[in-house]
Amino acid sequence: MENIVEKFKPLFSPRSVAFVGASNRPGKWGSIILGNLLGAGFEGRVYPVNPKEKTIQGLRAYRALADIPDRPDLAVIVVPPPAVSTVIDQCITAGVRACVVITAGFAELDEAGARLQQEMVEKARAGGLLLVGPNCNGIMSPPEKLHVAMPPVYPPPGQVAIVAQSGNVATSIARRVMKRGFGVSRFVSSGNEAVLHCEDYLAYLADDPRTRVILSYVEGFRDGRRFLEIAGAVSRKKPIVILKAGGTEAGARAAMSHTAALAGSDATFDAVCRQAGVVRARDMDDLVNMGVSFVRQPLPGGRRAGIITAGGGWGVLAADACVRAGLQVPALPPETLSELDTFLPPWWNRGNPVDLVAGLQREHLWKGLECLLRCDAVDGIILLGIMPALPIKPLPPRPSPEVIEERQADLLAAAGELFDRFMEMAHDFGKPVVVASEFPVHSPDLEIHMAARLGEREHVCYARPEDAATVLAGLAAYAENTRHPRPTPGRVLKKEAISGEAKQNVA
Repeated sequence: MENIVEKFKPLFSPRSVAFVGASNRPGKWGSIILGNLLGAGFEGRVYPVNPKEKTIQGLRAYRALADIPDRPDLAVIVVPPPAVSTVIDQCITAGVRACVVITAGFAELDEAGARLQQEMVEKARAGGLLLVGPNCNGIMSPPEKLHVAMPPVYPPPGQVAIVAQSGNVATSIARRVMKRGFGVSRFVSSGNEAVLHCEDYLAYLADDPRTRVILSYVEGFRDGRRFLEIAGAVSRKKPIVILKAGGTEAGARAAMSHTAALAGSDATFDAVCRQAGVVRARDMDDLVNMGVSFVRQPLPGGRRAGIITAGGGWGVLAADACVRAGLQVPALPPETLSELDTFLPPWWNRGNPVDLVAGLQREHLWKGLECLLRCDAVDGIILLGIMPALPIKPLPPRPSPEVIEERQADLLAAAGELFDRFMEMAHDFGKPVVVASEFPVHSPDLEIHMAARLGEREHVCYARPEDAATVLAGLAAYAENTRHPRPTPGRVLKKEAISGEAKQNVA
């Protein structure tokens, strides 16, 4: 991992890009990806390479890499599979230091493809060439306006890194991050991982100053023990949240044909995640919900959840979800109940969740939140329903679009200030405050605008009590892993009941 940021600089911060297989023909990958690179506003030099064209998308085209009057830092390769090996030879001769092989048709296809891929690996390693792919959707580095990827999705710069063995899953994750109002530091569709593997990107991102949290989708590993060792070291620096597919027999077969990945045992992967300090997600929404929480939330000191709800039903759902997620919902101590008695009506439920009895008094939310934050029996707060704290004015009958827009703007501004205060209190007490709430629907896109407004300030409002419980459990799991020393890989793996197939993939 020594000097790894400098090593990966040609990949994520290139001064110039050679595009081998560039095209003017709409619908061709060489046209689409080059168009995305130019459309993103990349400020470095771009050299299209195609022996049949003189200009491509307004740029001078070159017959071969050797004809470029420069030494490109990065090469993007979109040529048929049999030609890739020759292009890699040319990259090494031209002094290119990194390349992204978009082309598919290698080890994921058949034995002939596997032989082509192995030839590629041997040449790249001998030439010291960083190689992403093959069979991938590309990479993005939003801070550098670098977009060498198939989908026309342009995440803003941010602190969330995405590494995925599937290009369309990587894009789905990026879209979810953007919908939350957050940005992306690095985006990698790693494909077959012929040379650079998932753990190589993790090692780089551990020291990447632009990355705060790492989200990853994996289908399997070439070297499970190496992943375990690197992920364990990285997670001591930054949270890693992983979604792993291929846990069923059908999924494992699909993974092999998709990226030639060995999926292995799902139970073993659970053990590996616990050992390495990695937080495991069960679906893409959980992956992103947990991931963005690490950008701003403090870590809890344990798994005891205090729940405050403006409506009783959401509190019941949250209590169930907390227990299912591995959290505890403890009884509140007498002194906390007595303090809550001083301002809540006599008929409040006197328990955890704390039901604000329809939450009609704005000060009750703030007093209840501070009371639970001070409670020694609680490690983190789930706050359900923030409408009592927002300045809501009733709409007139048949309001005009202008009135609706004005009320929405007021609501968005107030919500941003409200979440600022929530987070200030969370950090003052050293306990996370995870919020889930609905809003009065003044317009169909209110929730979209709300997510964007809050994301700009690194806040999140979740849609369901179950989401809030999952997020708090993820924060607690990572906090436990970073506080306690972890055993060496050998000791833990021997304690696990590992099947023969799984042992090959993990050991």
